[in-house]
Amino acid sequence: MIILAVAPFALEVVLLADAAGAEFAVLFLIYYLKTNTYALIERWLEFKRSVLAVCSLLAELYCFRPRIMASHLAASSPLLLVTSSLLLNGLLWLPPLYLSSGLLS
Repeated sequence: MIILAVAPFALEVVLLADAAGAEFAVLFLIYYLKTNTYALIERWLEFKRSVLAVCSLLAELYCFRPRIMASHLAASSPLLLVTSSLLLNGLLWLPPLYLSSGLLS
């Protein structure tokens, strides 16, 4: 059953099962999947490193300082409740974003 389930993805397993037996084919399949698993784990770790790098860059922005963020959240939450407009809320966050980027000094 395992060999039939894997046959569309790895045809060499079916040929190995025919030539050397099902046990050897399953052993080969486990070894074959081991390298793919390591590659997948390496991609996941690279993704985690990238997310951590982006988070550390975002943490340095002006708008994420506690005093600035608290005041903007206090202003944008009631504004969102009253107007239900994300555009208006986004406009409230633009000045600290411009200040943190260095465009306005």
